[in-house]
Amino acid sequence: MQRASGAKASHHEKRTMITFRHSGRVAFLASIVLIAALLPGVLCVLFAPGVNERVAAAREAAVLERYVVRMVDTGAIRLMANTSVATPSRLFAHFPTPTFAATAMPPNPDTARRGFDSSNAASASDATFTERLRALPWTWLFAGVASGLTLSAWLGLSMVRRLSPLGQLSDAVRRHQFIVAYQPIVDLTTRRCIGAEALVRWKHQNRIVRPDHFIPLAEHRGLIQAITDQVFDTILLELGEFLQRYRELYVSINLSAPDLTSRRFLERLTPAIAAAKIAPQQIRIEATERCFLDADAAKEVIQAFRDAGHPVYIDDFGTGYSSLSHLQNFQVDALKIDKSFVDTVDQDAASSSVASHIIDMALTLHVQVVAEGIEREEQACYLRTRGAQFGQGWLFSAPLTAPDFIRYVGRGLATV
Repeated sequence: MQRASGAKASHHEKRTMITFRHSGRVAFLASIVLIAALLPGVLCVLFAPGVNERVAAAREAAVLERYVVRMVDTGAIRLMANTSVATPSRLFAHFPTPTFAATAMPPNPDTARRGFDSSNAASASDATFTERLRALPWTWLFAGVASGLTLSAWLGLSMVRRLSPLGQLSDAVRRHQFIVAYQPIVDLTTRRCIGAEALVRWKHQNRIVRPDHFIPLAEHRGLIQAITDQVFDTILLELGEFLQRYRELYVSINLSAPDLTSRRFLERLTPAIAAAKIAPQQIRIEATERCFLDADAAKEVIQAFRDAGHPVYIDDFGTGYSSLSHLQNFQVDALKIDKSFVDTVDQDAASSSVASHIIDMALTLHVQVVAEGIEREEQACYLRTRGAQFGQGWLFSAPLTAPDFIRYVGRGLATV
């Protein structure tokens, strides 16, 4: 009931995970990648070795150059037309210092030099970003940019994977974000609740994601078995004591094809229900017809479940690949009529008689019938008249939380 066809997997995948399409999150991702690309280069500019010394030397040269220009402008030094001055050091070698300039300079050049160096070294640490960039060795800058690009590529790929449908679903499995809703199954004659189907829901960012939106992706990516395990653990946690008290009630669990072609889940199920003191018939197995593609393996595993005391139902009957010969070989305990056939009951549609034919087939094979998706009283009366024993749908109850399901069952028991 809760699984869509495999052909719709890509459609559901597009509908489900829209997080990455939101412009705000795309902008956030872009900003993170940009910061990661620029940060190593900025760090190289700020902390590359030798930059402080280069900045101090550049500042010293600039101070000396300004000093010489000032001397020339004031007439303290008269440059000869045929004199070429390449550097401040050559200038001081060719021209003596004027008297008034010498009096303004400290008497001990070494002391002045040390003071000049110390002051420049102290101020070099406060160099502007532009000064540090000019003094930076280009190899360090290129190394920083290359490191930033590599880091941003890795970070961008990681975030894209995390925000992708598969990444979010994998994260949900790790964080146990799946919850279980229980839809009551009632006896169509007495209207008494006899059990429930466990429906998995994904609680994602304060909203509930329907199973047909993510189950196909989970099956395709190999995450469905982990989700099934979490559903089973939740059932034992929420309804274990209740099922132990009311032995006539049961909960059915949907299994995927991998768990219907191996004994993995059965080997996990048997010791768990024994520890919880729950009878085997209180945990029932629902398998879609897609699980029967590998008929030989499915037949063996289904029989193993039945031998262990777990009744097996065929879910969404009539929408998959099974045939009457398969049903005879599998020896299941019940058929569940898909909602699409129940919707056409008592209407002039071409498929309006399909439900009655499925019921006749089930009676011939001596298996029970559970009709899904009953929403109108006329549908319930028609199905009961034709021979269907059980039904589920919004006419009786919507899927409920565990406390609400316990109260629902309690109200039915009180009216008996």
